[in-house]
Amino acid sequence: SLGFTAIWITPIVRQIPVAPDGNSSAYHGYWGAGFDAVDPHLGTMDDFKSFVDSAHQAGLKVILDIVTNHTGDTIHYLEGNVYVPLNDKPYRDSKGKVINLKKLTSIAKSPTLVPEKSFAKTPKVYKADQRVKSPAWLNDVTNYHNRGDSTFQGESSLFGDFFGLDDLFTEKPEVVSGFIDIYSKWITETGIDGFRIDTVKHVNPEFWRKFLPAMRATAAKSGKTTFPMWGEIFDTDPNATSFWVRQGEFGEVLDFPFQQRVVDFVTNRTAMPLATLFNSDDFYLRNGVDVNRLGTFLGNHDMGRIGSFIGTARGDEIALKQSQLAHALLFLLRGTPIVYYGDEFGLMGGSDKDARQDLFPTEVSSWQVEKRIGQGPIGKGDSFETSNPLQETIRTLTSLRRNNPALVSGNQVIRHAGGGWFAVSRSSPSDSHELLAIFNSNDEAASLTISIDSTSSWKQLAGSGSAVSNDEQVEVTLPGISWAIYRTEKSQMKSGLSIAINRLRVDPLNSDRVEISAKVTGVPADAVTFFSQVKSGSWNEVGKDLSPSFSRNPPDNGLYRIFAPRASYEPGKTITIKAVAKVGDEEITSAERTITLKK
Repeated sequence: SLGFTAIWITPIVRQIPVAPDGNSSAYHGYWGAGFDAVDPHLGTMDDFKSFVDSAHQAGLKVILDIVTNHTGDTIHYLEGNVYVPLNDKPYRDSKGKVINLKKLTSIAKSPTLVPEKSFAKTPKVYKADQRVKSPAWLNDVTNYHNRGDSTFQGESSLFGDFFGLDDLFTEKPEVVSGFIDIYSKWITETGIDGFRIDTVKHVNPEFWRKFLPAMRATAAKSGKTTFPMWGEIFDTDPNATSFWVRQGEFGEVLDFPFQQRVVDFVTNRTAMPLATLFNSDDFYLRNGVDVNRLGTFLGNHDMGRIGSFIGTARGDEIALKQSQLAHALLFLLRGTPIVYYGDEFGLMGGSDKDARQDLFPTEVSSWQVEKRIGQGPIGKGDSFETSNPLQETIRTLTSLRRNNPALVSGNQVIRHAGGGWFAVSRSSPSDSHELLAIFNSNDEAASLTISIDSTSSWKQLAGSGSAVSNDEQVEVTLPGISWAIYRTEKSQMKSGLSIAINRLRVDPLNSDRVEISAKVTGVPADAVTFFSQVKSGSWNEVGKDLSPSFSRNPPDNGLYRIFAPRASYEPGKTITIKAVAKVGDEEITSAERTITLKK
């Protein structure tokens, strides 16, 4: 009834139920043992298939959380858990020859490995656990890295055990094919509609370049024309998250940088970091990638809920307004919004376990007395028997997305960022209207004048305040800590659009990338698509940018950009770049520029 279209569930595979130290349990699903079975605490495979069928009947797609980086902890090391670097003890085959890990990712069969000779640590498994994992290949200790605990720095981030969990040797072809087989069956046998993929940055990119296309192919054979797979890269730097789109074949990732900057805007009134974030969207772009598919969110089961970031120190009324503002940013800005269950009841649990309470009557005393945004503590009651003003906010926002395609797949032009205000316009080729979304994170009511590309009047769709048009400007007045969205009744866009390629260079901030940018004058285009040609060869699409950059520095403002891998272009070869600007489905204008990359 809140208007959602999909449900993401954490991993449901059979678990190692309790940690070796006895201090925690696997209720969360990330300590997998039986990757081909449902954990008996949840039911059977038939129960899950029935769940998927019921969700589909209710109009909900099912996104299954999966793990390929590690399994539950059954392996212990005779030498202890301190990480051993590759330089100190490289991997060796049964004859003592050092294994080249890069070559290992490109061969069909691994060399023979011996537990006592091939690894930095000597892996051992207690007899009771030697067959606890399934499929059977997961019980083979030579399919794990066996180097000790990750320090989350340098190479250990890839090869170390994630908080002591058994880290899989994902460079081995047998591990790659094993996981392709496992998760292909989950797609074909259960009817799920997509994945959320855990701990992506702790797995080598070569694994993803084989695994992800295989999953898409399996889904296509099952009749699913789209099969999103949101990768978890727990990092707030868009350079880090976009790396896995450019180098790891991901089409979608979870947008941790978005979460940080939205919370900062709502609580600290900082707008330019949010604008800079959207400028960084260009880092993701390659052929077939759309930043509207990035998974945006306000909090999750690891970092804590949006309520924990807002808090109630400034009072209950302020907390509710800030949560409503945060949700408006989530639903009205680019991306695919993901709401963590319980946020609609104002739950405020902090990181990890405190953020994981259920909504049924609880016996946990701390949850009974925990403050909530928009309502009081639950006590021994049932959350489902209560209501919260956040639910009406979410219903309004999901309705806006359902009825305005520009919010789902359109471009985004930043109109203002500063002084606690953020404003964007959204438009789509499939919709003749333009939307204007305004966000005021200041405590006080105020007015803001925004330059816009339309002389039309604006109709308020939702939110608070008012808007008055004056030629190509709109004066908006909003209450403190509030938002509003408007739509043009009739589009009257300027004519005379033109385009020029103004940058074609090695990115000064990252020498592994080539920056290609174009400037559009006259009016923002719906999209600028970039193509490249080597010598007189065929044209290849590099990527499509829907949204121009925003900057107070005029040369950096209004740019459509692509950051292509430098390795794509051979030094010394002549490259021609073409930029094509479109409004709707019509190609309006194009430009070309040729350079030769230095050797």
